[in-house]
Amino acid sequence: MKNIDIETGEIIEIEDFQTAEEQTGQKELSNRDAQFQRLLEASAAAKTIKAAFMENAKSLKQALYYQSLPLNHYILKYVYMAEGVTEFKKFKEWKSDGATIRKGEKAFPIWGQPVGRQKENEAERKGEEYEATEEERQRFPMCYVFSNLQVSFKNQPQTVAV
Repeated sequence: MKNIDIETGEIIEIEDFQTAEEQTGQKELSNRDAQFQRLLEASAAAKTIKAAFMENAKSLKQALYYQSLPLNHYILKYVYMAEGVTEFKKFKEWKSDGATIRKGEKAFPIWGQPVGRQKENEAERKGEEYEATEEERQRFPMCYVFSNLQVSFKNQPQTVAV
């Protein structure tokens, strides 16, 4: 890197400095990347829980039932579940119920509807036909939900979760 000495006007070679990120080889994750990492960890835990349920099933019918439940079911019911949580809803769903998300609350990431399914539903609403590609059927975006402990209603006094 080159710099100019203000007093003499000479061009001075300066050793390239490295940021702490470059020195350690680690980049700080963006919020979205951190949420995605959180979702991947929750998914791994949910897969383990799902496998345990299927293994301990008392009948084939019960095992098939456990297998049929989506991964989000296990993520919400067993991984993100905390004391006092009774339900999870999307931001718009809480708003339509008259609730307000408390300031500073972080959403819980879950898997959204496959991109292909979303495009097919949109085309159907418009009266058109759309055939999703295999890649679109396999791609699941992230979706965010909030628990009942993260919202307040207008007639309910706000409490701070500790």
